[in-house]
Amino acid sequence: MLPNRISLMAMLASLTVMGCGSPETTNSLPTPSASATTTKAVTPSPTTSASPKVSAEATAAKAIAVGDIKELDDNSTCGKSKITYAYGETSNYRVYICADASAPERPRYYISRNKDGSGGLDMEAMNYNPQKSGTIEFKNDGYIYTLEAPTTQNPEPVLRVTFPNGKLSEEQLLRYLARNGNSNTTTANASTAEPLQYVLDNRESLGVCKDNFRAEDGKRGIGSKAFQISDKKYLVQIQCFLAAYQGAFEYVLWIDDAPKPRVIPLDFDGFQEGKNGEKPKRTTDRSIAGLPRFNVRSQTLTNFTKFRGVGDCGSSAIYKLEGDRMVLQEFRAKYECDGKYVQDMPVIYP
Repeated sequence: MLPNRISLMAMLASLTVMGCGSPETTNSLPTPSASATTTKAVTPSPTTSASPKVSAEATAAKAIAVGDIKELDDNSTCGKSKITYAYGETSNYRVYICADASAPERPRYYISRNKDGSGGLDMEAMNYNPQKSGTIEFKNDGYIYTLEAPTTQNPEPVLRVTFPNGKLSEEQLLRYLARNGNSNTTTANASTAEPLQYVLDNRESLGVCKDNFRAEDGKRGIGSKAFQISDKKYLVQIQCFLAAYQGAFEYVLWIDDAPKPRVIPLDFDGFQEGKNGEKPKRTTDRSIAGLPRFNVRSQTLTNFTKFRGVGDCGSSAIYKLEGDRMVLQEFRAKYECDGKYVQDMPVIYP
């Protein structure tokens, strides 16, 4: 039987866990025509032919190389009176983020060059700062060009184009260079520390992990952490405690409102085994047990829970963050602990 809130905590010692999902995107960025290399911003069309695609499996197999911008072989792309702020490289592109020498801490120029020599993009941020926590974003006519930085929250960064209709095209980074080697990573880690610490400091008044909490477990296993959703919005994950195989977790949204942050607790729907042959019953709970994984890009959270250590029974769920709610997308479960193992558990919902 799927445990309720009270029995969930007691059963954790016999549970174990597994992985997560990925966003629905393509693996190649739109390629502009050769004439697109200009001193002005150039926007590709969604119908523009793409450069040769690289499979997700092949790209993911290549570990990203991280270093200082001084390692760049050719540091002249940005031009005179400018410096190279960051550099990203994928299978098909080289992207140079440049800054004015008079304002070296603020990125202003985006220069992309296709490795096949077919062209590229040149953009300038005139009235906004492209630097975000863990990313650099340039906007042009409804398109957003994003260079992600490798961080502890995002170990597999990408180069992404977001189209006006919301569709994404992205390639995984193979190399990332920054001034002083890790400036973006330091910024990202510092930004997530504040919402996490706020929730931990106010845990009792917020009602987080009120049934059972072990502070020493917060840095073990998956641990407690925060994920940046937007400039002022974070998803905060608190590991209430860690048992032998998996932990108990609760989540809140932390929103940077004045005069003090606003915190919204999140609920998770699941399905409990029906009695006497009845259909599984839908339940709602603040806590989940397992090894949850949150994907920032797709804003989906996946979780797998074993009902006992041998793994012959359990459940899996996929949730998507929509506004201030975690919406259940799929729930699978095998309730009978009969010593038989299945590759895919039966679908309970939808």
